[in-house]
Amino acid sequence: MKRIPIIPGDLTDHQIGTNDILTSTNSTDVLYGDAGGNLREHAIGGNDSLSAQLVFNAPPPTPIAFNMFGDAIGNISDHARGGNDALSAKDTTGFPPAAITFNIYADAGGNLSDHAKGGDDNISLSLGEGHFTDTVYGDAGGNLSGFAQGGNDTLTASNGPERTLRFYGDAGGNMSDHTHGGNDSFTKTGSSETNNYFYGDAGVDMSSHAVGGNDVFTINGFNTDNFFYGDSGGNMSDFAKGGDDTYNQGFTDGDNIFYGDAGGNISDHAAGGNDTFISSNFGSTNVFYGDAGGNMSERAVGGDDAYTGGNGSVFGLSRAYGDALTMSGFAQGGNDSLTGGNVPSPSPAGTYNTILVGDAQTMSGRVHGGNDKLISGTGNDDMWGDAQVMLGKAQGGNDNFVFNFNNGHDKVEDFGQGLSNFGADHIDVSALGIENFSDLDISAFDPTTHESTITFSGGNDVVVHSEEVLRPQDFIFAPHDFLLT
Repeated sequence: MKRIPIIPGDLTDHQIGTNDILTSTNSTDVLYGDAGGNLREHAIGGNDSLSAQLVFNAPPPTPIAFNMFGDAIGNISDHARGGNDALSAKDTTGFPPAAITFNIYADAGGNLSDHAKGGDDNISLSLGEGHFTDTVYGDAGGNLSGFAQGGNDTLTASNGPERTLRFYGDAGGNMSDHTHGGNDSFTKTGSSETNNYFYGDAGVDMSSHAVGGNDVFTINGFNTDNFFYGDSGGNMSDFAKGGDDTYNQGFTDGDNIFYGDAGGNISDHAAGGNDTFISSNFGSTNVFYGDAGGNMSERAVGGDDAYTGGNGSVFGLSRAYGDALTMSGFAQGGNDSLTGGNVPSPSPAGTYNTILVGDAQTMSGRVHGGNDKLISGTGNDDMWGDAQVMLGKAQGGNDNFVFNFNNGHDKVEDFGQGLSNFGADHIDVSALGIENFSDLDISAFDPTTHESTITFSGGNDVVVHSEEVLRPQDFIFAPHDFLLT
């Protein structure tokens, strides 16, 4: 096997690229680590270090699009694989900001196919301000097909105001056949007034037996709007499966839209992963779809997802759907855990800070909801164990509604008591130290509205819409030896 220096053509046969250290300045707008063409057969890219340091005292006369390729400008195919590359880009300009955008392809500018494998790449960006969009592809700018596998890539980025960053963990296009996404990580720090788009695996669709990786997105910054697609920016179909993805929001007060698996639909026998959304900062408004932003249909299955609203916003309404916007056919919801946000002072009774929906806004056909847990935060939560609209022969799951001290003025909209298609639900008051049904303060059941109110303390109550009068078996109580701490 022969080490081959950087070549303008293809790396083929059993050739191995050299481990290169390349630095670009203002004189060039393209940098590649191994091949100006393709990697194919059994070729292996080197472990390269590529750096772009662009410094301008004044904006360049024409816009610059800088393109960096860790291994090949073209495709990686057959049994070829990319190296473990380190790619970095930094631009330093004065004011007004220079029209410089970066396109980073950690392995290939084109496709990964056959048994190709992307490297475990490390990308870092430090960029200026301005109305520009920068794009990073962890493995391929195009598609993954065959048995191709993405690497475990890491992106760390910061930039100035009004800049947009898109990160595709594995493919900018589709993932199909038996492809597998890598376990990718995107950390955004020190940014303000920016838009961030994270596609954990594929920018478009996942089909056949494609599998997403277990990806992590961590965001810190001021006034950043974040769009998270755990696996696919489009649809998931056939037997595609989402990974177990995680969104961590630290110090930032922007808005978040989270799609645990697919931004579009999940159909056929596709399955969502077990995804986690954690918000810890004050002032954010969240929209959460545990699996699909569109419809789950046919025999699609949702993952067991978790949403934690954190310190929510008193100005906007957050919404969390455990599985999808809508569900139809024979789709099955996952067993999800949704926790409302914490606000310093709840809104007046009858107005809400968070809407928690265990499965979907609408369930139809022969859909079956999951056994979900909905946990009230300190804000006012509007809680639906299954769906806001139930049609056809849709069947709800057996859901738990959990309450504690200082939970505001909440409402349970669809409490099932095992008498219909709403399932057999429970109200968990164990954290309040309530041991017996006789210890509860419940108003008279209104047969017209099917509502009664449970008052835990001043400013802490829940209106329950139930099928009939609430009964002892509808509750989960604290054990008799329970001690409050």
